Amino acid sequence: MNIDFIKVPFTNNPSMQIYNGEIFNKNPDQNYIKEKLIQYKRYKRDLYGENSEFKKHNLLDAVKDKLEIDNSSSFFDIAMGLEEDIAVLYKGILVSIHFSFPSGWIPSSGIGKDFKGLHYPVADNDKLLDGSKKLTEYMKKHTIRRWVWNVTTIEGLSNHPLVDRPKEIQFENLYFRLETQISTPINLDSSLFLVKVQVVPLQKVWNDIMLESINSMSENVLQYKKLKEIKNYLNMVAK
Repeated sequence: MNIDFIKVPFTNNPSMQIYNGEIFNKNPDQNYIKEKLIQYKRYKRDLYGENSEFKKHNLLDAVKDKLEIDNSSSFFDIAMGLEEDIAVLYKGILVSIHFSFPSGWIPSSGIGKDFKGLHYPVADNDKLLDGSKKLTEYMKKHTIRRWVWNVTTIEGLSNHPLVDRPKEIQFENLYFRLETQISTPINLDSSLFLVKVQVVPLQKVWNDIMLESINSMSENVLQYKKLKEIKNYLNMVAK
């Protein structure tokens, strides 16, 4: 797994790269599909939603055109058939979402919020919020990719707030969680947002730069990412 995106010092600044590759896996791993069904049965409407703007502006058709899907599937059905979690923003407002594997939040609660509202809970978010308008416009014009990572005791793909977070910390039960986020325009006013979640045992990808980056995080970021105790443990075993 490539970890070149891990930087020292750590920052939440919205650094993004222009991306020209495939935006989703056209041959999805069926383990993701099965896990999405499990999460849907567990959390139901927490995970998805859409508002009247999504229907009013025919954004379902725009999504199908972008993904080259030629059938009568609903947004829900499309999302359940992808590895990636997906969402649609219209003029910077979240109008539709289906996140089976959220990272500590309730996806449906984001409907109707703009970029700033969606990212307000993020720690050390000043630059992210200050650039929200510029970023929203940029996302409607370019396909971009960024990465969000964490170290956690949660083994599964979902970090729904109700997921049990094991308290015992041992190197063998720590996991590297990676979100590869891609945003791509679907018309002049709207963009499609896709998130591929990967979770692997930390020992398989461990590199000293991870600890250097964690050690450079502010107290706010450590608390937001629930990394305080993990940071202390990793520094202890690194001695």
